[in-house]
Amino acid sequence: PDRAFYGDSYVFAASEAEAIQTLLITDELFRSPDLALRRKYVQLVEKTREQRGEVKIFSTQHVSGEQLQVLSGIAAILRF
Repeated sequence: PDRAFYGDSYVFAASEAEAIQTLLITDELFRSPDLALRRKYVQLVEKTREQRGEVKIFSTQHVSGEQLQVLSGIAAILRF
């Protein structure tokens, strides 16, 4: 990919700009005990799909999910 972001603030900013081609997110973020935090990530996934982006959810039980979790658990490959 030409451009990619990782970390909450960057990924959410990319979402606001409708720039996410592929959202990479770990399942760990959906299991947070904080309901508001879980809702925030669910809304991001829904918004990405509405903007015709692709969403890939990674299990933290797999090596790729573990690596993504180290990078904040969320990343985005950008359209532009």
